[in-house]
Amino acid sequence: MLIDAHAHLTVNDPAYPGTEVRDPMTAERLLAALDEHGLAGAVAVQRAHVYGFDNSYVVDSAARHPDRLAAMCVIDALAPDAESVVRHWASRSAVAMRLTAPGGNQHGGPGGADWFAGPSALRVWRQAADLGLSMCLHLYRWNRDECLAALPRVVRAFPDTPVVLDHIASVEANRPHPYPGASGLLALTELEQVHIKVTTLNYAQLLAAGVAPAEVVAWLVSRFGAERVLWGSDVTQTPVSYPDMVRIGRESAAGLRPEDAALVFGGTAARLYGLTVPETL
Repeated sequence: MLIDAHAHLTVNDPAYPGTEVRDPMTAERLLAALDEHGLAGAVAVQRAHVYGFDNSYVVDSAARHPDRLAAMCVIDALAPDAESVVRHWASRSAVAMRLTAPGGNQHGGPGGADWFAGPSALRVWRQAADLGLSMCLHLYRWNRDECLAALPRVVRAFPDTPVVLDHIASVEANRPHPYPGASGLLALTELEQVHIKVTTLNYAQLLAAGVAPAEVVAWLVSRFGAERVLWGSDVTQTPVSYPDMVRIGRESAAGLRPEDAALVFGGTAARLYGLTVPETL
């Protein structure tokens, strides 16, 4: 396992105002954890519940450690100045933009896919395409099916823009086959720029249901190919210790060929986010 593709950084520092956190995962603490567990780098994902749309800490951290960290920024694609916001964060080292629905994980929030697929949001995609950024979408169970159905039109409009779906797009792999939401996800297999991220959030749900994470990772790789699947810890969001996140991640590769495991746990993220996987690891 070489790259953590979903690490939420947090810091209690007046230079980065936000909600105070009890056990912050600073950039320096994350880098120490990466070294301890043999990881080369990580994607620093904005913790929107702490800092909102102010991505300063993740971009500053990535700028200080460009050989180890890449910054993914959370933005509001419906904001009037969304295009200039994309340019701003890209100028400060961001390599990816992340979108999620207004209302977040509140069940019964506003429906529809306009937050990423409507005319206003498409301005963000155009700007990201012009700048060579990747896009990341965070779907919830309550909007998963509708949004997965709306995604192909957007993907086809921007064929050179990689798209990553967080947390297996909230497909309920902890439930019996056919997994709820799986049909909408599998309809995307022919769209080669769509990638699937699996995280400890998924693993925790699987383990609670008595499902082996390795079974689901092997399923994803069999459908999308290892070059389109990547792993992230979800540290500071999912309440699991970082050593256990790494251990469970390693165990989830048990059913993969070594070359496929190398892609899921490093190679795919390295290609998407410009990070380097040292040959010595």
